[in-house]
Amino acid sequence: MSSDLIPRLWGKPPAGRRGPKPALSVAKIVEAAYVLADEHGLAAVSMARVADEVGCSPMALYRHVKNKEELLVLLSDRLCAELPTLAPELGWREGLAAWMRAQVDLARRKPWFLELPIAAALPGPNRLAWIDLAFYYLRDVALPAEEKLAIVGILSQYTLGEAKIEIEAALSEENNPFASFEQMLVTYADPERFPSLMASMATWRPAVPGERSESDDPSAFGQSLLLAGIEAHIERHLEHGGPE
Repeated sequence: MSSDLIPRLWGKPPAGRRGPKPALSVAKIVEAAYVLADEHGLAAVSMARVADEVGCSPMALYRHVKNKEELLVLLSDRLCAELPTLAPELGWREGLAAWMRAQVDLARRKPWFLELPIAAALPGPNRLAWIDLAFYYLRDVALPAEEKLAIVGILSQYTLGEAKIEIEAALSEENNPFASFEQMLVTYADPERFPSLMASMATWRPAVPGERSESDDPSAFGQSLLLAGIEAHIERHLEHGGPE
């Protein structure tokens, strides 16, 4: 990646020559790439295709964005602008749960997000605003800054994994009558080969219509376990003399 990438990511490209403002801009290029990804998937985003969309030659495009790798970095931050505004009055647990859920929901609406390379996750202004929101919910939590940052990283990793599972599960349910884990066990699994699993699942009770528990929603259940672990860590920190 070039040394110009970070300034471009933050909307502060190097000063150019004096004269009329050019018709082409980094923002216009990124928006064209965003529309292409939304309509045709990330595979459709190429420098040549984006150049066609903005009505210029590929060489003109390269004067604003060095290569596709940089374009994906800029596109990743552009996508973060679609994250919603969350209620400021939520407590830290409710706030972080909503923070995680919003990211999963965005990925389900824009599944091409999961195809972006990890290297495209540089903190641009939109991504940093979302990280800032997590720190807002953690503002009164008695942990040092480095541990709060680690918590945000862990929650982000969990969220990416959950989004991938939900997207792939939705696709499987459309094409696979045995997408349900329980249905697959009942149909195919041999209790003698998988004794511990089958003995445990023998006590499984299918959800009754109209009755829901937290464990019926794997996403909510996983988030609850994760946040309970963070809460336990906060309590241990206070017990051992952490700031109040």
